[in-house]
Amino acid sequence: MVAIQHVFADRLPVLAALAGGASSDPGGQLEDVWAWLVQHWGEFALWASQRHVVIAFLAWVITFTVVCIIGLGLGFGPAGVGAGSAAAVFQSWAYGAWTPAGGIFATLTSMAMIGTLAPAIFIAAATVATLVTAIVWLGGAGRDGSVLALGFGG
Repeated sequence: MVAIQHVFADRLPVLAALAGGASSDPGGQLEDVWAWLVQHWGEFALWASQRHVVIAFLAWVITFTVVCIIGLGLGFGPAGVGAGSAAAVFQSWAYGAWTPAGGIFATLTSMAMIGTLAPAIFIAAATVATLVTAIVWLGGAGRDGSVLALGFGG
């Protein structure tokens, strides 16, 4: 344990404190963590202000927001399918008065009514946003002065 504590002591005092176990001076550990955060905040801010990092961050935020708006705006809610919503239009077009049990439509309605649809949409949105951000990051957006270094910018 002592070896682990020494490895992380300079870089991550939080991990060093965890590896060291309980201490008789927990206030001292918090001061060490705070000092480390203050020392490295400037480095983080400098890194985060780079053009390609800002573009990747915005790609994640915009993608997450759009996927959430689309997913949550379909019309599935806690009271069932919302009147006049896209889900209601699809239900009347595809199923009429009879919606088959166990189908995707019935499953989405059930998930919304028991409260598990929104978390599922958030997880899906975070996954899609992360994939889009990885593509933007690996594509080099903002690193060469173009909007996208994938051949779309000029």
